[in-house]
Amino acid sequence: MSGARVQSVLVYSAQMEAIGGIESHVREFCLRLAAAGRQVTLLSSRSSMDAVTRESLMSAGVALVLNEAPWLTTSPLRKWVWTLAALARLSLRRFDVVYTNGQGKNPATVQRWFRGRTRVVHHHHTSIDATDIQTWPAAYREAMRKADVLVVCADFIRHRMQTAIGRKDVDVAYCFSRKMPATARTPAPQSPVVFGYFGRLIEGKGIDWIQRLSQEPRLGGIRWKIWGNEGHYRASDFAGFDRIDYEGGFAGQEGLRAALDALDCFTLFSTWLEGLPVSLMEVMGAGKPWLATPEGGIPELAHDPASCVLVRLDDYENVVAVCLAMEARIRAGQIDHAAQRAFYESRLGERALLEKWLALFEGRA
Repeated sequence: MSGARVQSVLVYSAQMEAIGGIESHVREFCLRLAAAGRQVTLLSSRSSMDAVTRESLMSAGVALVLNEAPWLTTSPLRKWVWTLAALARLSLRRFDVVYTNGQGKNPATVQRWFRGRTRVVHHHHTSIDATDIQTWPAAYREAMRKADVLVVCADFIRHRMQTAIGRKDVDVAYCFSRKMPATARTPAPQSPVVFGYFGRLIEGKGIDWIQRLSQEPRLGGIRWKIWGNEGHYRASDFAGFDRIDYEGGFAGQEGLRAALDALDCFTLFSTWLEGLPVSLMEVMGAGKPWLATPEGGIPELAHDPASCVLVRLDDYENVVAVCLAMEARIRAGQIDHAAQRAFYESRLGERALLEKWLALFEGRA
């Protein structure tokens, strides 16, 4: 089918939580494909999708096949059985291309189901370092080797996948994100600069570092805000931190806009297996600066040393110094918000991304 126009697309995501980077990508991906006239079906083996996302997808004409039953999402075996049953229900449907993401047995099962009769494009979106590679089961390695197209989320990590899987034809395509206008703030001298984070409240995303830094006397001019549904971290975990405001979860564009409006700087002190975090893209689309660890493909986004600062966590004093320097630049009005937005539009904008993904789907890339 090389070069043929793709009309019907099955998008498989291993999970669709209420909040998260890959969920944001999948939602925007489906919406952009539907707006471009494609027939889109979204299949997920575990979903706790919020009502706002569900309504936006259904209004766009995206068909939803989601495992939302709590009992069926409590074990890998039950999710796998549900996935097989869902594929059987879809067996009478014809798809021109199948897109898969996520790791483990279920994406591999979806690929095997369609292999040899439908073009399969797999999208890997974690760091591909030694720790990440050790988590890949044999079935997932095989799936990546045999997918018609294997895509990673950042050029910075392409060579890692080529080495890990032994494929030279690894392609790169960024995730979709939401471009959201936000207020560029210059805090008054007596007002705090607002640093913060939105996303999953899980270990490895730097929440512990926010807690620690919020108690650092030298950073008294910074207030911290956190958005995310309770998970590993609960609201009570922030109760004893006077300079942290836990703002709860958020959903939809209005929730994201409110978070971006409130922030002067986004922080991602991550030790997670990051690919290219969608949250950083959304921050850049809003023209805001960020501090982040150089995990996975994150260095690929660091186009401006004043607004995109990479920081390692092995030197506490350096982390404090980096925060103080960012605070000073924000107070002095030295953040180039327009340059952040321009970088986003040139590298991460939806028009170029949609064309790239359609070219991969249709064998034109």
